[in-house]
Amino acid sequence: MLSFTHAGLRPHRRDFLRIGSLGLGGLALPQLLAAKAEAAAHGRPVQDKSVIFLFMHGGPPQTETFDPKMTAPSGVHSVTGEVATSLPGITYGGTLQKLA
Repeated sequence: MLSFTHAGLRPHRRDFLRIGSLGLGGLALPQLLAAKAEAAAHGRPVQDKSVIFLFMHGGPPQTETFDPKMTAPSGVHSVTGEVATSLPGITYGGTLQKLA
């Protein structure tokens, strides 16, 4: 059973995301079913052949990409340095040399 509270505690951000994704799925489902029925009516049945699943766990921190904070203390700023861009005053982290 889906509940909005955890044993009397306040709802968490994940609860709102879960409920929101269910709502979006409910809004998209009629359109998906209508498109599938229309394709079948024209003699082109839809066959699902593959699924792309992206599991994106983690990633580089903001200080290593677009916000190197080189004037910040040593525990905060980018350890890869910074790369100047063509825009004055804008720098990227050292890992984005080709993007700058």
